[in-house]
Amino acid sequence: MEEASTYRRYKSHGSCGAVARRLLCVLMVLVPLLRTGAQDSVPPLERWIASVDTATGHIELSWNASPGPRVMGYHICTGDTCREYAVVYGRMDTTYTCTDHSSLERHVYAIHVFDSSGKVSSLTPHFGNMVLKADLPECATMVEARWSPYEGMPGGLRGYRVMVRQEPFDVEYLVIQTVDSGGELRHRFEMNPSATRVSVMVQAVGHGEGLVSTSNVVSVTRRTVDSAARCDIVEATYDSVRNTVGLVFDADTAFRGADYRLWRSVDGSPWEAIATVAPWRATRYSDREINRFDSLYCYQLSVTDACGLNERFSATRCLVVPDPPEPAAALPNAVVAGDEGPNGVFLPRVRGMMGDLYELYIYDRRGRLIYQTTDPAAGWRPSADTPQGAYAYALRLRYNNNDIATYTGTITVIK
Repeated sequence: MEEASTYRRYKSHGSCGAVARRLLCVLMVLVPLLRTGAQDSVPPLERWIASVDTATGHIELSWNASPGPRVMGYHICTGDTCREYAVVYGRMDTTYTCTDHSSLERHVYAIHVFDSSGKVSSLTPHFGNMVLKADLPECATMVEARWSPYEGMPGGLRGYRVMVRQEPFDVEYLVIQTVDSGGELRHRFEMNPSATRVSVMVQAVGHGEGLVSTSNVVSVTRRTVDSAARCDIVEATYDSVRNTVGLVFDADTAFRGADYRLWRSVDGSPWEAIATVAPWRATRYSDREINRFDSLYCYQLSVTDACGLNERFSATRCLVVPDPPEPAAALPNAVVAGDEGPNGVFLPRVRGMMGDLYELYIYDRRGRLIYQTTDPAAGWRPSADTPQGAYAYALRLRYNNNDIATYTGTITVIK
């Protein structure tokens, strides 16, 4: 046979159920097998491989073209006992697609060559596809991949390559681990925090060029449970009297799988988490850590799902803190004993006070301390039994420009 094209060629493209159509081919192959010594005259194959096409998911067999001049084709067996599977006609036809063999199951193959005189070569060693499985438990980020061994690699097996593509950022598969051929056929790896889906495949690598078998591809998606329906800041206001920022949240009060976190940025500084918020207890929050000399306060609210993953953020809400007023203090010079109204209390009126230092002392005519407070909102209210006359006071406080001021004087109690 000078060229395979001088003979009628038949090739089964994975349609392994067409038994009647291949009956003649099967008889042509099986009958010569009964002849003693028939295998010796046809050179056996030197290279063969079973791999999974990552695009179609089908098992593909490939081998080298036999150098025999009278070769008509190849016979593919399946199973350990070489059950008939397919006949490929043509010396240069060296691939076969197994469309009816699932790549999720292990299949075993062997190939021999037959020529125009009915002689056949010896069978190749049994070889087959690898089956990969991968698992990602609920709420977990650690993927575990495990696979069946690749057997029958011509020249022996060098090892395995674990290849991963993480979405949404990876554009191609990356080798993340090389496993020795004698090692454990599994590998665990952590998903990227920003990835939601990962695809894994394993390649068995032989010692010869092009001897690479690819497993089936397994894709796993990070699975979570329950997520908040709403996450927003609907109001932010500044209270100049208390020097606080009040925030109102539109949050999912029915979601209790995870707490919300409140973030703050001051005058463009990096975001920092300042509080943990539980909306089912309160949808309001007061930020009391306000510096009057900072101008821009921005806030965000965030929440994860019930697994503590997939954190999402609200829109940013900002407000401007007005410049602090000029420091000043006004102190009454008289008070009415027993009066329950505003005329009956000695309460200094202070503007621009820091608030962390405030001390008020009241002394009688003998110099005895009769009243003291550190609360700027409290004042001395003499009772109806307080004798009228002059009383001394001392006031010490810190202004928002960090100056400490001390005021002394007298207050007259009248009836």
